[in-house]
Formats: sequence, C-alpha cells, structure tokens
Amino acid sequence: MKISINNNSIETYPYLEVGSRITGQNNTPEVFHRKLPVYLAEYENKNTNVDLLIITSDLQGIAEEKGDQYLLGEKLPAFLKTLIEIEFPECKKIGVLLCGDLFTSLEKRGSSGDVRNVWDMFNKYFDWVVGVAGNHDTFGSDLEKKRFELQKNIYLLHKEKVEIDGLSIGGISGIIGRVDKSNRIEESDFLNSLTVLTKQELDFILIHETPDFPKFNEIGNGKIRKCIEQAKMSRICCGHCFWENSLVEFDNNSQVLNVDSKVVLMKIKKD
Repeated sequence: MKISINNNSIETYPYLEVGSRITGQNNTPEVFHRKLPVYLAEYENKNTNVDLLIITSDLQGIAEEKGDQYLLGEKLPAFLKTLIEIEFPECKKIGVLLCGDLFTSLEKRGSSGDVRNVWDMFNKYFDWVVGVAGNHDTFGSDLEKKRFELQKNIYLLHKEKVEIDGLSIGGISGIIGRVDKSNRIEESDFLNSLTVLTKQELDFILIHETPDFPKFNEIGNGKIRKCIEQAKMSRICCGHCFWENSLVEFDNNSQVLNVDSKVVLMKIKKD
C-alpha cells in the first residue's frame, strides 16, 4: 500500500505571496504572484469508502476575488471542488488532510493568525477534515478552539489518531522548539510521540515539521528523519519546509509526502 505520484501538475491556482524584502516609499514588503500546483497521486486501500483525499499544507498566500482579498485556503476549496467534479466525477466521497500553516498576511512574512475559517471552508465543500496545526496557526481563544474542535467532521489532532471511513490517521501538531512558545513541542516528546504513532498500523501520519532527506538534498529536521528511519514503515505527510521532490522513500520503505505550498489529489484504489 504505497503512495505513487505524478510529478507533473494537473492544474494551478493563482495567489499572492509576501516577500521578506522591504521596498517602496511606504516601507511595505514585496508581494509576488505565485501559482499553487495541484498534483495527482494514488494510494491503495480496499477497506475504505473514501474515493479521494485532498492533502495540502503551508497555504501561506492571499487569493483575490472581485477586488477583495482572502486567505488562500478560504477560496481554494471551491476551486478544488469544481476541478474534481470536472476531472474525476467518479470521486464522490472526499476527505481532506491538512498539515498546517494556513495563515498569512501581506503586511509581514511569517505572520501567525486564526485559520478556523480555512478549515470550515474545506469542511463545507468536502466530507471531513483531519489535520494538524502548524507553528503559525491559531484557533481563537481557548474556548473558541474547544468549540471549533467539537464541530462535526473536524478533527484537529495532536499526539493522537482518528478512525474515519475505513482510514486510520494520526497526527502531531506544532514543531520542535521551546515549549513556552506557541505550537512548540519539546524534542523528545515529539520524537517519542512520532515513534508511538508509527507502531499503530496507520494509513497516514500527519506532522507539520519536515524531516530532511540528504539523498535528494531536501532540507528539514535530521532528528525527525532518523526517527522515521528507525521506526516501523510509515506513510507521513508534512509541510513546513518546501521540497522540490514531493515524495521520497526511506530504506525501511517509509514514505514522506511533502505538501508545502502544494495540493495533492490522492485517488484511493480499491481493486
């Protein structure tokens, strides 16, 4: 049950991305026009009734519509719904996997903010949403976050798993770092939690922080990579650091799917 992916994008979606360099008389940062690529992948599971998974991360862009600006993830779901209806009309049951960092501001690169509406829009257009928080994601006040997590078909994971429609999905929110900072986890806690999840025969493990992959010169956290190399074979989806190679495979047959600034439409094969 390995993931396979077509490295040629099937579609793109335009958005604005803020740069780090300050320009102009008003001391505003550069803004670039980007295109979010959409890739097609496959995964075999005979025990699920899900036809397709949407997997994405690091939607740190702004979408423009009729002169107004929105978070990229607020407008992307409607576009993907139409794309799937046209290209894959046989896919009726559709779930979403989010690997974090769904907020941005054109005023400052690396801004953090509330991403509940992004999750809500994916949940509006598809059957359910499972995901983890990135280091730039917030979910309102503590009470608002609890209410958000109680919504039907919303599953925000942290060191836990969910069984849904014949799929088993685990997840760890945040990144390794000082625990006094938002969405940071102590290193040994993160690595131990990841090891526990790899032992549970899950279809997918969602994390935000990327392992590195020196074989292809892909950047990330080497300690997470070593944890994956020493653990039981797993399929891990992540973001945080952009990779040119969306999918890599380790010597122990573990696979890592990096969806930073990408969308992967994963068709589920049941034959």
